[in-house]
Amino acid sequence: MVDSGLNIGAGSEFFDDQIIRKEDLQNIEYTKIKTIRDTIAACIFQPGVAIASLAETALQVIYVDNKHFTVNPGTAIDKYGRIIYVPDDTSAYGSDSDEDYHPVWPDRENIAHGQNPNVVTTYYVNIYYDTQQDIQKSNDLGIPYYTRIYDSYRIAVEDFEAGSGSFGSGSICLANFQVNTSGEIIYSIGDLRSVLQIRTQAVTVSGSLGARTVYEQISIATEVLNNVANPNRFSTTSTGYARQEYFAYMHYGQSLMDVQFCVPTYSDIGSLGISFYDTQTGPISGSYSYTTFGINNFSFDISALSVGTAYQVRIWLKRDGTGAATYVRDIVISVS
Repeated sequence: MVDSGLNIGAGSEFFDDQIIRKEDLQNIEYTKIKTIRDTIAACIFQPGVAIASLAETALQVIYVDNKHFTVNPGTAIDKYGRIIYVPDDTSAYGSDSDEDYHPVWPDRENIAHGQNPNVVTTYYVNIYYDTQQDIQKSNDLGIPYYTRIYDSYRIAVEDFEAGSGSFGSGSICLANFQVNTSGEIIYSIGDLRSVLQIRTQAVTVSGSLGARTVYEQISIATEVLNNVANPNRFSTTSTGYARQEYFAYMHYGQSLMDVQFCVPTYSDIGSLGISFYDTQTGPISGSYSYTTFGINNFSFDISALSVGTAYQVRIWLKRDGTGAATYVRDIVISVS
């Protein structure tokens, strides 16, 4: 075969009568994997969970009890192009004689958080790409070794948010929660999944990218405004702002955050608020007091946010004090 340039690159080079060693074969395997991952990484605008919006439940962290949580099955891709796949069934697949055999996966259900702090502390559920080894053999000297390496994952409860600063490089944060001095989860579990976003063009990201949806919770109903039974809504009876949801947002230089939401006819009037937090500082916020039913819109300036910084965005709701409760449903948040 004559080298045309298309088949020249990273890998192993062979010649006649060469003794092929394990390093040569392992280099071939490594090169194939690295090529695939580099290709994926070059197409990623924002690493995260393979979902269209946070309304989907893939890799969502679900409260079980004050000591345990479950991570839903799903797929994510980290910044290195590594695929983090969490299956529905974590039992072993096939036998070790099958080509597509996979050993038992790590637990994803009823995971103990294992934290018992001296003061109320926020912990983060982070997920990492990891590998598993299986099928043990012995060489001529009787030394045991593993012959297969499998893609896997590691779920960890840590006191830092994966992907922030120098912590958890390449990993992805899924959620957070607070634990009291009795080792119990208090309040709700916060959804911090970042949505996987693919570049539409292979160019360097700089400045405003135009409209980009960063949060979406919508439902489709025949009577959108009067479907009281539909659970896909926020509600509060408080006259002060009550936290409804929070999510992760990476800022790339946009100047405006645009919020659209629907107020059903059975709701009392109130206010919807959005706040940004960088670690424990903040907030940068915007809010809108609504007095009409149906679709409401507002925008606020986010140009002061730091480019390349990951923020926690919190959604708040309060009633104006004249009625029993206020509701919001079908909310879409975009940046432009």
